[in-house]
Amino acid sequence: MLHLSGGSTPRTPRFRRVSAKTARRTAAALAVPLLIASAAACGSDDDSSSDAKGGTPAVTGAKGKKPKIEKGEGDPPKKLGVKVLDEGKGQKVKKGDALNAHYLGQLWDGKEFDSSWKRGEPATFQIGTGKVIKGWDEALVGKRLGSRVEIVAPPDKAYGKQGQPPTIPGNSTLVFVVDLKKIMPSQIDGKPVDKPQNPDLPEVSTKIEKNKAPSIKMPKGKEAPGKLVSETVVEGDGKAVTGKSKVLSNFTAKLWKGGKQLDDTWAQGGPQQIPVSQIPGWKEGLKGAKEGSRVVISVPKSEFPKEQQKQFKSGVVFSVDVLDVK
Repeated sequence: MLHLSGGSTPRTPRFRRVSAKTARRTAAALAVPLLIASAAACGSDDDSSSDAKGGTPAVTGAKGKKPKIEKGEGDPPKKLGVKVLDEGKGQKVKKGDALNAHYLGQLWDGKEFDSSWKRGEPATFQIGTGKVIKGWDEALVGKRLGSRVEIVAPPDKAYGKQGQPPTIPGNSTLVFVVDLKKIMPSQIDGKPVDKPQNPDLPEVSTKIEKNKAPSIKMPKGKEAPGKLVSETVVEGDGKAVTGKSKVLSNFTAKLWKGGKQLDDTWAQGGPQQIPVSQIPGWKEGLKGAKEGSRVVISVPKSEFPKEQQKQFKSGVVFSVDVLDVK
């Protein structure tokens, strides 16, 4: 996948990332394609799922604030360790939910490799569907919103032999503290616009399917428009996007020439929260679009940074589902 952002961007849990190279990376990387897993158990409210040899490292700090996790003692456990440090009273997280959470991740030896607190905002990622590492899928499904949960993920529940260089070596046991905040929308709820789609743009399906990107039919024999063109094909009635907005979105992107797939959040980490200013064409193309909408944006090659223009044979078309606007 190509990195489509116009500038440097924070990472997103690839524990669940947008793509190995997409616009926002909200956490070091939870969802690795190599580690797709079914959402199994809900985890344990104590250390019973953890190997007695290592246990879960001690955690201090108030819920809602960045915690301090002690170094692991002795050999790391070989089984997934899950401990609810402070149980919330909210609804239980279900398989497929877009979970918004703050988290801190570090190696067993105490070295921090990722923190949403450092970025100043929680991350959103789909849980229980193989979009995050097995340790997260298995530990967080069934936990209540408002909870603080500690997870000790051995290599087979994390990144395995390959790790996530350079921050996570191969065969690493990872320790996380996760504050479960809220469930975000994962699907738009707008209505198809009752008029023909712009013939100068690719035809994008208005069908809304769970966990599946809309089809994009590239027009034959047509060149990409020389200027930015956007169109709403499914219209919602929520808050409108401005030039300063951050949007929680699912999106797919293709090259005009040849229709090569560049990105697809449905197939990767799930919804991503992205400042509209960070992806070429979004600030103008999404302006005025409302929550619940699907917007098609054709972005000329010239809108992208020079280093990206070298990779592209043509302009790019995006189909963006606007789930939430901040």
